[in-house]
Amino acid sequence: MDSLYKRFFIIDAFAYIFRSYYAIKHIDHNAVYGFTNTLKKIIDNEKPEYIAVSFDSIEPTFRNEIYKEYKANRQEPPEDLRPQIPLVKEVVSAFNIPLIEVSGYESDDIIGTLAHHAQKENVQVVIITGDKDMLQLVKGNDVVVFDPGRTAQYLEEKDIPQHFGCRPDQIIDLLTIWGDSSDNIPGIPGIGEKGAKKLLAEYDSLDGIYENLDKITRKSYREGLENSREKIPLLRELVTICRDVPIEYSLDRFKFKGIDNARCQELFAKLNFKRLLNEIPIELEECKQDYPIIDDENKLRALCEKLEQQKLFVFDVETDSLEPLDANIVGMSFCTAKNDACYVPIAHIHQQKSWQELATKYLQPIFANKSIKKGAHNIKYDYSVLINNGWQCENIYFDTMILSYLLEPNENRHGLDHLAEKMLKYQTISYESICGKGKKQISFAEADLEKAKQYASEDADICWQLYEILRDQVQEKNVQEVCEKIELPLLNVLSEMEQCGIRVDCDLLKNMSQKMQKQIETLEKEIYDLAGQEFNIKSTQQLGYILFEKLQIPPLKKTSKTKSYSTGHDVLEKLANQGHALPAKLLNYRELTKLKSTYVDALPKLVHPKTSRVHTSFNQVVAATGRLSSTNPNLQNIPIRTEMGKEIRAAFIPAENQILISADYSQIELRIMAHYCEDETLVSAFKNGEDIHLRTASEVFDIPIETVPAELRRAAKSINFGLLYGMGDFRLAQELNISRKEARNYIASYFEKMPRIQTFCDEIIEKAKEAGHVRTYFGRLRQIPEINSRNKTRQKQGERLAVNTIIQGTAADIIKLAMIKLQQNIHTNNLKANLLLQVHDELVLECPKQEQENIISILKESMENIVSLKVPLTVEAHSANNWKDAK
Repeated sequence: MDSLYKRFFIIDAFAYIFRSYYAIKHIDHNAVYGFTNTLKKIIDNEKPEYIAVSFDSIEPTFRNEIYKEYKANRQEPPEDLRPQIPLVKEVVSAFNIPLIEVSGYESDDIIGTLAHHAQKENVQVVIITGDKDMLQLVKGNDVVVFDPGRTAQYLEEKDIPQHFGCRPDQIIDLLTIWGDSSDNIPGIPGIGEKGAKKLLAEYDSLDGIYENLDKITRKSYREGLENSREKIPLLRELVTICRDVPIEYSLDRFKFKGIDNARCQELFAKLNFKRLLNEIPIELEECKQDYPIIDDENKLRALCEKLEQQKLFVFDVETDSLEPLDANIVGMSFCTAKNDACYVPIAHIHQQKSWQELATKYLQPIFANKSIKKGAHNIKYDYSVLINNGWQCENIYFDTMILSYLLEPNENRHGLDHLAEKMLKYQTISYESICGKGKKQISFAEADLEKAKQYASEDADICWQLYEILRDQVQEKNVQEVCEKIELPLLNVLSEMEQCGIRVDCDLLKNMSQKMQKQIETLEKEIYDLAGQEFNIKSTQQLGYILFEKLQIPPLKKTSKTKSYSTGHDVLEKLANQGHALPAKLLNYRELTKLKSTYVDALPKLVHPKTSRVHTSFNQVVAATGRLSSTNPNLQNIPIRTEMGKEIRAAFIPAENQILISADYSQIELRIMAHYCEDETLVSAFKNGEDIHLRTASEVFDIPIETVPAELRRAAKSINFGLLYGMGDFRLAQELNISRKEARNYIASYFEKMPRIQTFCDEIIEKAKEAGHVRTYFGRLRQIPEINSRNKTRQKQGERLAVNTIIQGTAADIIKLAMIKLQQNIHTNNLKANLLLQVHDELVLECPKQEQENIISILKESMENIVSLKVPLTVEAHSANNWKDAK
């Protein structure tokens, strides 16, 4: 759930360009300087995970088309400001921030569209602007407005009435009545800001005002409203921010990758921004070592004798592929002290097969020697390559990537190059400088040997130097035990899982694809019949016309673009719930087409030709809570919420004469909460094996447990899981489709009946504020800088993170330890079972049918007894011939 707390900053460029221009005097490029300082302040203080800068289009917009006088009163920008605009764009580019500018649209519309998309991604959208119009976009604390330098907090939905005098959902009506002199939008004659706000406070909306026109006593107001009735749709469209600008949207596109220091240095020097120039990191040191190459038997023998005498060495395997299953060993570098590294070329294109055999003969025993400790950066990859090529690798002692992650789990970059720059002020040799890039890139086996040995040896050398620094920091921050008992032993477990992969029934997927295609075609025909014509179903503009103009369905949202309506998932879902047939069909169509393209058609293409299985990669250094993630493909994200989604899991099958077993912890996070807070209701319910959601509903709603209806159990379930992560009344109301008042009452009753939960959360928050970090049950560390922020929204975010990390992080540690124990038990008992997948609280195994009962017993024992909590951990395990039926 980490992504729930990440933020997407969208900056209204011209708001700060103009502000800087008029505020900063007596300096060249004043607008650029001020804007750059604002941008840098946001990055330094807020540390955004995602960021974009939005610019107005220089071409006329659709508003000019429908209202010729739009912005007709605007003067041209000052003469000395115009040439600064391209320079501001250069700054944005040098900061590695996406610059969004769309012909025919204003910055507001771009921001509205990005915010609309991002809301679906479980990120908080922070709109950086001073423009009152943008307040209409604010929603709960999912979309907030922040104006650095003018307000000390993010403005959430609940803050807007006090800040501006009306609710966010009233802003459009307010501006329609009041107008906007800066944009030359007239509004309703005779009614100003105060009058508009007063009317909205009394009648709630513009529609409400017109419904009660005869009750308005002030003659000028009443006449102005009556005379303006026909132009209201135009005024409303002019002041409404568009939310469907044609932008190629992907959240990853806006992930902040860090400032390009070299480009900033060049740009700031050109602009004579001396202070900003001085703040750029110093120039990095480059390689000055001439590392030796080990290319004959005498040198190789001497190296092996040296390595055998070492207590520890660093190694790095060079290959001809990034995929461990496909990678051949091209060479190896070794390091035993700072600047003491070398390279052994093994299978470069000019080398004889006999040399490869000789190098293998000498080096294999070194890696198999259990008395010598080995370290590397991203060692799982090197370990997997060695194992896949028939080598052993014993006594893995450290991985600098994991050490970096354990020290700074919030940091999203733990690569060797980044750490070298950050910790050693050192610029590593790039892979591209050795092998080229793009279509002209060559294999490492083809690289110039002199360049190759420098590159490879440097990697081992830098890894050693980083280890010397990270080793001490790991001990200082007391995360050594997490490393030694959890993360390092997990390496070979994950490697085995990745090598094993999971079998996919391609025939089933092919048949499923064909059936889905027929269903899609049937749905298309039904959609056309309901619409009364054929049209492009994927065109939102055509769909909007069909739904809201031809079929006359009352629109829930209308965008600002002429004759264009919102047809997003939320809109279609609400319309379907209202009983409209076409929106319901459209939802089915969209789900089917997405499942077909994303999973059913994609998975067979990912089957490896050598193994006929799909091989994912499990990542240890991504989630700040300690959870594993899965990529290429993401097998932790196979959909299970819908029947069609569940069917896809049926395509994951065991090998011949084997069976799949799925085992997952029952409500592990609630059990961990019960352990920590020691609330009598939770603890007794888990000890007695009760349905925790029924028990919670019984307590919260004060009814006998045997009479709890299904809807109240569902409400209790939402409360139980939601409050683990700091869910407030706004989100709970949305989740249960109830009023915020009802949601507040539910939450109050929950904490009243189970007060130890609130006490536990409060204690965690206080300790986190004092220490600046939290630790899981096993000592995993996570810094929570947000918790002491002066920004109220940021502070609340930190409080949620503090509780969430302890609960979810402890659960992640428990299942990792269970995986380690399970693998040990499988190997000790000489069983042929293989662990295939981990999906957070679930493990999926494959085993011969005759081992089934034994494996389930070992599986439950490994998972349930890995830690002794104040409540029992329970595991449900099932076997079947596919993943769906085993779940």
